[in-house]
Amino acid sequence: MLCFSCNQTPKDIITTPITNGISIFEIYLEDSVKVNHFSNFLRDTLKLPVEWEPFDIFGNNVVYDAAFHLGNTTLELLSVNPPIPEIEEEGKYNRILFRSENIDSTSTAIATAGIIHEPPFDFRIISNDSEVIIGKQINLDSMSKGSNVNIAFWQYLNPGYNFADRTIIGKSKERLDAKLNTAMESNPLGIVGLKEVHLTVNESSMKDWRTLFGNDTANKWTLSEGPTISYTVSDRSVGVDWITLAVQDMDVAKEFLSKKNILSIDMDRVTINPSVVYGLRIYIEEQNEMPTTYKND
Repeated sequence: MLCFSCNQTPKDIITTPITNGISIFEIYLEDSVKVNHFSNFLRDTLKLPVEWEPFDIFGNNVVYDAAFHLGNTTLELLSVNPPIPEIEEEGKYNRILFRSENIDSTSTAIATAGIIHEPPFDFRIISNDSEVIIGKQINLDSMSKGSNVNIAFWQYLNPGYNFADRTIIGKSKERLDAKLNTAMESNPLGIVGLKEVHLTVNESSMKDWRTLFGNDTANKWTLSEGPTISYTVSDRSVGVDWITLAVQDMDVAKEFLSKKNILSIDMDRVTINPSVVYGLRIYIEEQNEMPTTYKND
């Protein structure tokens, strides 16, 4: 048993984050109509590069899914049929899939740290009436339940990393990312990447976070490829409370949001009007102090 109330340091506690970034950041929406509507907003208004258009991911009319490129992560939109009864919101930040370069090594590191997790599994989708393995995943169910957000680790496999090219063999994830990053340079809001993910969680759930990511600084962990994971301790676990997108120029961003009539100010912070993103809080900040690995310099 790990004793966090003792003065001694747990033997196998991780001192630096076990991952360098987030592969996929998921938003759960109430139904497929909302997935289509939100997809239209991201594609047609914000001009984010499409990683895959909305489709029936398993071919059984259960999970409806779309994804867009955010520079340092994939923003995934998802609905489930029937809807998840525990989620009452129209939109919820529902899952964080942290990046893994090797799922078996990640599994060993998690186990060594003393974090309860499920065994790695192949993630399969339906492509052209056949099954394709696109990645490997580890779910941290106990940590997820305590934090009120699903936590997992994800390793992309080649081929199969991109739904549009999922049957094409011989392309690398790096080539895909380069293509998407080039396309992203022209988005009118000037989005660079996902800058911060903020959790509101109870103190008991922080034990796993600190064990997994090491000691935080001022309630924050900064992943080398972004984003920053920050938190507020509360009596109850809300999960991910809000996110911040980094932009190249705040004046340009505010002008764009204002012209589209979607500019809001919340506690002196610029945000996308929550009414157009199903109540989600999405703040906008300049890219200052962003990790250099994905700055648009």
